[in-house]
Amino acid sequence: MAEHFLTKCQIELSQCLEIGGGLALESHGALTQALRERVSPEAAALFAEPLLSRGNDSAPASVAWYTDHPGEGRPLRALDEADRVRVEAALSERLRGIRAHLSDPEDGPLFGAALHLANHPDGDIWVVDGQPVILNWGMLPLGMARDPDTRGAHVAATLGRFLPLAGAPPLSAAEALARRGDAAPAGAEAAPPVSGAGPAGAAIAPAPIAPEPVRRVWPGPIAWVPLLVLLLIAGGVLAWLLMPGTRIFPARAPDMALDRAAAATAVAEINASLEQRLARLQAALEGAQCRPDGTLTMPDGRTIEGLLPPEPGNPADAPGSRAAADPRPILPPDPSRVQVPSDGASAMDLTSLLELIEARTVMVVRYLADADAQPGQQVRAERGSGFFVGPDLVVTNNHVVEGAPEDRIFVTNRGLGQQYPVTVIKTAGPFGSTGRDFALLRVHGVNAPYFTLLKPDHSLKLQSVIAAGYPDDLLGDWRGGTDPVPDLAVTDGTVNAEQVLAQGTPAVVHSAPISQGNSGGPLVDMCGRVVGVNTFVRQGALRNLNFALSSDDLLAFLESAALTPATVTRPCQPQLLRPMVPPAASDTPEDAGAAAPSTGVPNFNLRSSPSE
Repeated sequence: MAEHFLTKCQIELSQCLEIGGGLALESHGALTQALRERVSPEAAALFAEPLLSRGNDSAPASVAWYTDHPGEGRPLRALDEADRVRVEAALSERLRGIRAHLSDPEDGPLFGAALHLANHPDGDIWVVDGQPVILNWGMLPLGMARDPDTRGAHVAATLGRFLPLAGAPPLSAAEALARRGDAAPAGAEAAPPVSGAGPAGAAIAPAPIAPEPVRRVWPGPIAWVPLLVLLLIAGGVLAWLLMPGTRIFPARAPDMALDRAAAATAVAEINASLEQRLARLQAALEGAQCRPDGTLTMPDGRTIEGLLPPEPGNPADAPGSRAAADPRPILPPDPSRVQVPSDGASAMDLTSLLELIEARTVMVVRYLADADAQPGQQVRAERGSGFFVGPDLVVTNNHVVEGAPEDRIFVTNRGLGQQYPVTVIKTAGPFGSTGRDFALLRVHGVNAPYFTLLKPDHSLKLQSVIAAGYPDDLLGDWRGGTDPVPDLAVTDGTVNAEQVLAQGTPAVVHSAPISQGNSGGPLVDMCGRVVGVNTFVRQGALRNLNFALSSDDLLAFLESAALTPATVTRPCQPQLLRPMVPPAASDTPEDAGAAAPSTGVPNFNLRSSPSE
């Protein structure tokens, strides 16, 4: 796949030419492969790669164009005269090799379709890194007739300036074969002269290239061996994908695909946040100092976990005391030492962040067979995650419960001790058509502690967060029923970007790893407030992008259900317990540095992952 985005434009699908029962735009892979094999790699690189979105009732069809050439792209008309003459000469030379194959009934129609442009060539021919790139190929202007005479005149006025042809390029095998008997007018298929290519600006016209004879060479038996090996590998991969637990999401997961432009924006924001984090780590590496008491302090005077170093003799800094920490520390603190109000609001009754998350996060189970099945009958359970937003109210993703009868949906965690039935109060989805993916469940017979939701009036970028849930890759063959309730899994990370997805849906992109089974679970900041609902993962070439639907959107959904959850707007100011074991005393900094214990490296006792 081409990597460099050029531009995006709206189209009408009626403009697109059809080849072999599909749109020519959707045959870019076949086009470039045929051009590389039969013409040249340079000719294959002429045609930008399209990413077609067919649109819907509310959005028009569009095409995003990509190329393998790095750098900023510009339309041909933006070049000065000298550069324009050079690029046009290169374009003409690369197009000439295509002409000999237009009479081939196999490749000729695809080559011919690619030579039709939707607009004027000055706008459809771009230059990237000094190389010509053709956009809006495989289309005609809106409303143009498709008969050969009309198409021939249009091509002559567009790419015909660089590749003169005798008649319209073929769009079918019959048209391609008919070209074999056509006698081209004298000079009709000669390439245009290139100004300034010879002495004193004399024009040099390349010699016409005779069409290559079409040869068919059938491979021998040995040549089929690689294909058979590839088919076996593909079959093995397909069988693996069909096995439970190998996909990012269950089959009913919503269509969360981002177009490439949106994905590129997310990656750019993530890269920027990683660069900021790298700069902070580099500054810490260069400027950190080890104090005589063994405390590692950063250039800003704080410890590695964001606490100010303890003052000797100060009771407020004694081991086990609470201290305010930096909301964006170098490394996330151990959540068992983070102190948060147990009721989400009161500063008097405190608990550890880890205990708060464990008590409020639940597994959402939907059974695909009756839970009281007879011995020997297989009972299948699909799992997701959720969390309490009221004493008996749980939020999860719509795709976790979608399509399941209410009498087969249950929630549980270790604190509840058993599976409780639910009633589905309200849903919002599917994501592809609504931009939302929420479900509100009433849990019968419980009075549980619940989360406070953050209604942010500030940016969350680079703040430490924890994703909690029940991913399938840790639960193994848990089948529900009377099986013991599995342990909650948590991962730590930071907020990388705050992005608006399709249909204006706000989302939080973070680095806390999630996978199948985490859907519907909470994304929690270091003050124990929910900042998002983990919903899907986009797999990238270098990293996975973890997406949580924003708490802002969740609040709007809950308000539409006439529910007023507990909310706060203030920024997070984490409170940490100082280590219970004080640093070892030492007479010299050198001795202290050699024996100093760790003072703030994260130590998750459930499931730990690096921040990035």
